[in-house]
Amino acid sequence: MAFSLYLHYPFCPSYCSYCDYCRRLHDRSLESDFYDALDTETRLAADWIRSHGARLNTIFVGGGTPSLTDLERFARWLEVLRSLFDIPDDIEFSFETNPESVALANLSALKNLGVNRPVFGIQSFNTRLLERLGRIHTPHDSQRAVYYAGALGYRNFGVDLLFNLPGQTSRMLSDDLDQIIDLDPPHVSFYQLAVEEGTPLTDDLKRGRLRLPDRQLVLAMYRAGCQRLTEAGYVRYEVSSFAKPGFECRHNLGYWQGDEYLGLGPSAQSYVGGQRFSNHPDLDRYIQELKGNALPRVPDESGVEDRMTEAIMLGLRTSQGISRAQFSRRFGVPLETRLNRQQYETFIRSGHLLPDKGKLRLSDDAILRIDEITRRLLE
Repeated sequence: MAFSLYLHYPFCPSYCSYCDYCRRLHDRSLESDFYDALDTETRLAADWIRSHGARLNTIFVGGGTPSLTDLERFARWLEVLRSLFDIPDDIEFSFETNPESVALANLSALKNLGVNRPVFGIQSFNTRLLERLGRIHTPHDSQRAVYYAGALGYRNFGVDLLFNLPGQTSRMLSDDLDQIIDLDPPHVSFYQLAVEEGTPLTDDLKRGRLRLPDRQLVLAMYRAGCQRLTEAGYVRYEVSSFAKPGFECRHNLGYWQGDEYLGLGPSAQSYVGGQRFSNHPDLDRYIQELKGNALPRVPDESGVEDRMTEAIMLGLRTSQGISRAQFSRRFGVPLETRLNRQQYETFIRSGHLLPDKGKLRLSDDAILRIDEITRRLLE
């Protein structure tokens, strides 16, 4: 069995106003404790997973701000990983970075360690918008990071761009898209900003200190972004994911297609051998449990109905759609048995749902209404 590996690095230099991920302010001593725990978790997970096979398809290091990491400790963890798992020479190895923490030396060191797909969290080139998000990098930091990637010979790398930002206008987004296209990255993640409860951004919105673009403007932003990126030679292979041909993110494709994956680090989720679980999100508890040689797992109590719902929601996000044969093999029932028959037939007639070579996918127009269509199909 082959599977993907995700590592959650939980440290940041500061907190972004919109982020609700598991993270802590960077502390060298605590980071050392984290790596000690991670080494233990990797060995324990390898012992458990060997009965299912141990060949890695992809590695993705996210966070947090992984580019803050102690590269010596990261290299030592990679030695542990390579001693325990079969890692092919052509593995896709992604590593998230914040532009302000990218230097020529650390990007070169990551390349020497096997990272072949850095991902730069640019988000925007507008200084005011970056400040509202609590981002501490500048547009120059972003341009420099991408320049370094090219100078070092990285053939594959990605950038993240956000829309639906507080106070963002269509002109601001157009300027961002101009600069992204000029940088010519092989992969662009074009995300709509999500407003999460409990974040400073949500508090600012509730108190009226900030306002988001209205729904019609958000749709127009997404439509314009899709058009601009398509005209620039990118292919939209998932709602928020655009790539030059051959540069699709294999790691994320695995999630959307229902492949198995192992998550390491606090809050990381796993799906291996038909079992689903997550790691405890509290970093101190994560470290403490691993000091006692116990995996810090929280079982997933959801059932097969939830898994089918998830497969449909994720599959419809992709340009390929849902494979009927794969769905039937995985769950033992035809895809249509999990869909609202009346809504299904309505969307087939309207052309929003397209049966295509044994798959079911959304039309380009339907992508703009994906949340509504998916909700109605699953009623």
